[in-house]
Amino acid sequence: MLTGSTVKVSRVKRRVPIALLGVLAAAVAASPAVAKSHHHHRHRVHATRECANATAPVGAVSRKATKAAVVCLINKQRTDRGLPALHESGLLDRSAQQWTNTMVATGAFTHGANFAGRISAVGFHWSSAGENIATGFLTPRAVVAGWMASTGHCQNILNPTYTSVGTGVLHQVVGIGGDGATWTQDFALAAGHRAPSHNFGPADGCPY
Repeated sequence: MLTGSTVKVSRVKRRVPIALLGVLAAAVAASPAVAKSHHHHRHRVHATRECANATAPVGAVSRKATKAAVVCLINKQRTDRGLPALHESGLLDRSAQQWTNTMVATGAFTHGANFAGRISAVGFHWSSAGENIATGFLTPRAVVAGWMASTGHCQNILNPTYTSVGTGVLHQVVGIGGDGATWTQDFALAAGHRAPSHNFGPADGCPY
């Protein structure tokens, strides 16, 4: 399943044909003042050091270590393509973890009625925001690979205007059965801050 839009969230659903046996969804929101400009620059992807705990199953290490591995992996995707790394935000962590908890508790795999409102509710004032969710992926490497293989999720990860990220994870799945975990990542540019880059070339190349 995939959901997304640019100003208000609308939904488009499709099956994601990846062998990782997981389900994905993405959403995007922007204030009316945020404009998108495209620069089609390509960057060679360079091999870099491994992210700690990238292949550790959820529950094998602390939740903090699992979240750090996901952030490390998405930042490798960004910096290897010439984009600035994202900074972990405690407020976005709270938003992402609360929504992961809600999905597991209710058994509903969804962004809800207003994902951006949830980000505002924790005190993060944003000018643009995005969200990726997933269920059925057991390791940080698996969930990031799933997101990067799907256009909307990949574009959230490689959006050059974002500066901050938060991550939520629980070792339970929603709606598909089997082993794995449920994940949320919230992305944002804080209100009043300038986008660090306008290089949409890598995002335009999604998926990878």
